Amino acid sequence: MRKILLLIVCLSFAVAGRGASSQCSDEVFLRRAYLTVTGSLPSAQASASFLDDENPKKRERLVSRLLNSELGFKYMQMRWGDILRIKSEFPSNLWPNGVQAYNRWIYEQLMNNVPYDQMVRNLLLCEGSNFRSPAVNFYRAFQQRTPENFYQNINLLFLGNRYCTDNGFYCFSQVQFKSTKEWKEEIIYLDYHKKIPAMRIILQDGTQLFPKQDGDWREEYVAWLTSPNNRRFAEVMVNRMWYWVFGRGIVHEPDDWRADNKPSDPQLLARLTDYFIKNNFDMRKLMKRILLSKEFGSEAAPAGFYEPQRLPAEVIVDALASVTGIWNTYSSRVPEPFTFYPPRTRATHLGDATVSSTELELFGKVSRDVSLEGQRNNAITSRQLLYLMNSSVLEQRIRRSGAIKKICEQNLTVEQLADAITLRVLSRRATAREKSNYKEYMEKNGLSLRDLALDMVWMQINSNEFLYNH
Repeated sequence: MRKILLLIVCLSFAVAGRGASSQCSDEVFLRRAYLTVTGSLPSAQASASFLDDENPKKRERLVSRLLNSELGFKYMQMRWGDILRIKSEFPSNLWPNGVQAYNRWIYEQLMNNVPYDQMVRNLLLCEGSNFRSPAVNFYRAFQQRTPENFYQNINLLFLGNRYCTDNGFYCFSQVQFKSTKEWKEEIIYLDYHKKIPAMRIILQDGTQLFPKQDGDWREEYVAWLTSPNNRRFAEVMVNRMWYWVFGRGIVHEPDDWRADNKPSDPQLLARLTDYFIKNNFDMRKLMKRILLSKEFGSEAAPAGFYEPQRLPAEVIVDALASVTGIWNTYSSRVPEPFTFYPPRTRATHLGDATVSSTELELFGKVSRDVSLEGQRNNAITSRQLLYLMNSSVLEQRIRRSGAIKKICEQNLTVEQLADAITLRVLSRRATAREKSNYKEYMEKNGLSLRDLALDMVWMQINSNEFLYNH
């Protein structure tokens, strides 16, 4: 690409110099909402439609539509898959059939907007085949299938406790496993003949449980865990959703709740928790409340909350595919059965941490080896920057792009071309200054419109505006 660094310097960063309290532009809100809720860029048509819409409620309508979209459900499924460690191979060893069933179960819970407390009960009180009762894969995804491991993971996921020293793990002592004649099928069942090791369970907060000898010992614990009176249960999910939106929890790290790790804004956490409980643990309503908050809609992120982060690996790989119209192909190396994903499958929809690609590894795809949010590293690295600026593979994708070729055929002036390319890559129209710079650059270097278009794309995908959710 010709003199690309000169062109990069000319690009104005749309969010530079943001004020702390004013409302962000429609362009920023549109891209921010799409990336946060769906992990994808809006199409050029969707961007133009939103930007031209004069309805004062268009932001609320956009958020509602995204939260109820297939892309929204799938991206939330990916987030849950990260912390539930959904993976075919080591250390979870769920195998492809188990992974597919487990992901489908999560997707249906989200699509049907099952309340958070009910979803957790469905997860923790499950029994049966890992193929026909997919939630039991929760208990299968452990190297050491012990009550202690189950309990420590439950405390980490739903109460934010990284260390737990009480004897609540006895409630999970009945969980047993047996295989069948079906390849890789496993039955999770309860051994009702076991004698309960302790008639009285004392939890960390002093709560006492008395499991019935002939019943499911998990039931009393799960009832306590998911009760509206157990405020920590709701707080942890509220904080996790805030973290998913802003990149920083009100309690940070979001799975490290300690007496010496206080929330940065206790009043905000309390208000959102009250709202979550009052609305019967409706995750979609909670997410909508956060997305329509003044914090999310502000021009600059509120101090102490937001941590600017590069797009996650799956999102940035999908964004590059969306810009060029050339999508990666994926398959699983795990046998029985080998899995070949359909064409145009998004990286955010793979659902299995074992499935990967060179690009995903480069940008830090999460391993799903632990249930910590911090396992995902979105820091920009020199290797990533070198790939974006110098990769011959990426250059060929841009040159071979039928989508970019079509844009060049439909837009016959620099101004039209600049708007079309910028809508596709950055979800906004080009500014007057950018158009002037592009025109000057084209004339100075004797470029054709197609050459200019290729340089525009190359430059824009190397900008912070593309690489970060701002």
